[in-house]
Amino acid sequence: MFSLSDTYALLRYSFVCFLFIFLFCFSFLQYWIDSFVQWSPLGTYLATVHRQGAIVWGGKSTFNLIHRFPHNQVKHIDFSPGERFLVTYSSQEPSNPRDTHRVVLNIFDLRTGKLMRDFKGSVDDFTTGGSGGLCGISWPIFKWGGGKEDKYFSRIGKNAIYVYETETFILVDKKSYKVDNVGDFSWSPTDSILALFVPELGGGNQPARVSLVQMPGKVELRQKNLFSASDCKMYWQSNGEYLAVKVDRYTKTKKSTYTGFELFRIKERDIPIEVLELDNKNDKIIAFAWEPKGHRFAVIHGDGPRPDISFYSMKTGGITARVSKLTTLKAKQANALYWSPAGRFIVLAGLKGFNGL
Repeated sequence: MFSLSDTYALLRYSFVCFLFIFLFCFSFLQYWIDSFVQWSPLGTYLATVHRQGAIVWGGKSTFNLIHRFPHNQVKHIDFSPGERFLVTYSSQEPSNPRDTHRVVLNIFDLRTGKLMRDFKGSVDDFTTGGSGGLCGISWPIFKWGGGKEDKYFSRIGKNAIYVYETETFILVDKKSYKVDNVGDFSWSPTDSILALFVPELGGGNQPARVSLVQMPGKVELRQKNLFSASDCKMYWQSNGEYLAVKVDRYTKTKKSTYTGFELFRIKERDIPIEVLELDNKNDKIIAFAWEPKGHRFAVIHGDGPRPDISFYSMKTGGITARVSKLTTLKAKQANALYWSPAGRFIVLAGLKGFNGL
């Protein structure tokens, strides 16, 4: 039997334990509620973002603090695809309204916490004329290349692409890669190959083009001219085997556009290219997605509230062949595609305007 004094002692002990746990949890939660949290691409780390910088957590058996990354008034962060580096961003409003925002970018080594390179300047130094959510800057500013090793990081500039090596954190060949009128670029997810898009010049006298460039030698592997192109968007397959370029082209009257695809077989000799047009080439392309680690892709296309979804394959009978259509699902209430990470299965989702999330 417990005596009254034993009961009071037990209550006091329980209260002290409760108070200790509460204070511990409260102090721990302060790390998590200051700004926002973000997972790394492979799920190895979780970053919590605060006024003074970012904190990265991780560990196989226990979830511990890995490193603190100081950056005052940090607004955005980005992990490199191979989880080797962390980029932090802040901007400061100028005292003179006629001046532009000041931007600070830091690149840290995730494993050591060391600051590897910083970039400072006006917002104009990091914009290319497009509109973005960060005072005209499109985030993330840097795009990563070189596969899992994160060998390169790069950003677009006026008539140039700035490509840096992560071994030295300086420009490849100590100079930018000059490309007149470059509009966009995208890295292969597995190889040191970047695909770049250059819009047409001179009212169409110089057609638009897509080029594949090997780094660090800046050797052009393949080029395709795109006539009457108004815009394009590039989609890499996860293994870097294929590149799909969605091209919006003007009609002869230039009063409207239609869409087709240029399909690059990256791993094959001389990188052959196929042109794919939908059965109704005037259909609006709503969404496109490659099957991860596979040879199939899906396209949502149409103009009504219930578009069609077509599936294609880059192979027939398990061997390389011309692209072929597998099937079309008619009149589906979907505007987004989500493949399973291992492929084979796909979710067709109707979001926002389709009464979804």
